[in-house]
Amino acid sequence: MKITVLGSGSAFSDFTRFNSAYLVESGDACFMIDCGSDALRALQKAEVNFFSIQDIYLTHMHADHCGGVPAVLTAMHVLGRREPILIHVPSTQFEFMKSWLANFFIYNERWSFRIDLQPLNAGKKNLNENIELEFISTNHLERYKDSALKAGINPMSFSVIVREGKNSFYFSSDLDSIDEVDSHIDCSLSLIEAAHPELKEIAEISKVGNDKIFLTHIPQELEADGEWKRMLSSKFGIKKLNVVHEGQIFTI
Repeated sequence: MKITVLGSGSAFSDFTRFNSAYLVESGDACFMIDCGSDALRALQKAEVNFFSIQDIYLTHMHADHCGGVPAVLTAMHVLGRREPILIHVPSTQFEFMKSWLANFFIYNERWSFRIDLQPLNAGKKNLNENIELEFISTNHLERYKDSALKAGINPMSFSVIVREGKNSFYFSSDLDSIDEVDSHIDCSLSLIEAAHPELKEIAEISKVGNDKIFLTHIPQELEADGEWKRMLSSKFGIKKLNVVHEGQIFTI
């Protein structure tokens, strides 16, 4: 299984870090997990074949995780894609996604390829006979719940585990607490989004000292001036951080 980091930045992307987006490849399977607002640029920079992507899984409906979908689909159309693609959307916002794409004038009857939207819920699903995906509900959108319910939306957010034989890849997506990752860090590779947990929680996960655990989705302003690492070192004694960067490739 090959995992390419397309976007590892926070919600405020820049030219060094794009919004959340990851490409997973194994055998004939090729799919994205998240498709943040600047995913089109990220895919171009990584020189990904736009025709090879079969599925896009969205962990939640924040723009830095899903906002690039219309641009990516439009680019595929302009390039002449013919094979269908599946977009997996948190089920409570499935109808919104249909309307959203329609408002970008993305219609199957006028497109060069078919776009199939699939509702996504917590649980396991088989991508093929070799690959299983498990979507795990997270607490990331709890802070929005009251307002969302008033708007008629039941917010959903997920972490995901991709399993192939004895190998497994865990992507936390946004979390408000590292407590949610404890039972998953024994995977072959774990990418933990670090934008929201408290610094002491980042220190706890870093103390595991495991080269299979990497941090991503780090606010660039904290990384750029080194303050983040200095605080982790001075307050919690953390000397080593595994931080991913765009274009990094993991093979498990």
